[in-house]
Amino acid sequence: MPFTYTYTARNKDKPNRVMTFTIFEDYLKVNLTGLVDQVSEVVDEEDRQAAVKEFLTTQSGTAFYKAMERLSGPVHINDVSPYYEEGQLKLTFWKRVVGLRFAPIILSMGNVDNPEAAGQFIDTLMDRQNQADTPGIFAGPLDYWATWIAMLIGVIALIKWPRKKKSETKE
Repeated sequence: MPFTYTYTARNKDKPNRVMTFTIFEDYLKVNLTGLVDQVSEVVDEEDRQAAVKEFLTTQSGTAFYKAMERLSGPVHINDVSPYYEEGQLKLTFWKRVVGLRFAPIILSMGNVDNPEAAGQFIDTLMDRQNQADTPGIFAGPLDYWATWIAMLIGVIALIKWPRKKKSETKE
């Protein structure tokens, strides 16, 4: 993919809540902008105690998202499930462990301030998903760790079940 596409989403009701999504090659990266600026504003306030309290109550979710961003890193675009309806933007990212989908990370922007741009971002993301290769070896349900764990438990249960039945008949 020769071009990079960047979309900055701002929450309509909480303008300090901003996320920047960048599509590059076959990956999507999330950047939570403005967090460092908000921390420096708290340090410059005269009534620091009240400013720190307000910052922590209003930005704890943003700090959590920032930590999740560092853990998740860029995500393959086919591991992203977008949802956009009636101005609500939500993206589900799947974190991969050893090539299989392990845990979802859900980012919800709520009502975005520019619905047209959000729609273009979703359209671009889906176009790029159609052009990109799948990141895993398996497709469908076999691409999830939960499926493999459930199959392993099932196999163990099938192996143990006949043995248990034989031991009950001998008694």
